[in-house]
Amino acid sequence: MKIVKYNPLNDFIPSTFGSILENAINNGNENYFEPAVDFVKNDKSFELHVAAPGLEKSDFEINMNEDTLTISGERKRNESTNYTRVESNFGKFKRSFKIGDSIDKEKIKAAYLNGILKVELPINEKKLEKKTIKID
Repeated sequence: MKIVKYNPLNDFIPSTFGSILENAINNGNENYFEPAVDFVKNDKSFELHVAAPGLEKSDFEINMNEDTLTISGERKRNESTNYTRVESNFGKFKRSFKIGDSIDKEKIKAAYLNGILKVELPINEKKLEKKTIKID
């Protein structure tokens, strides 16, 4: 199983150039950021760990559309705070990932704790039955 970041531009433009173009478009919008995501493989699942401190569970939206998992939300800046320097990211975010057939899409779960959104992607436990094939 391989989870890859989904970039709709890659269907039309080679992946390296598509990623550069997507980053240029998104970085031009100061109200957009891309949270860091760690990928973890366990015996029975994959996990996506999305670093998103300062958010609430209600700030996230997770959607599964065919074979694409999308995590989106918004981290709002407190306008009443008198910032002297800002090094963290604020604004809307959206990350999409292609999910293969080896994931049981009906059993995907998510939890948010201590600034990390953990999305568990259970591996399908389809067992290949042993079968002898007769040659005609």
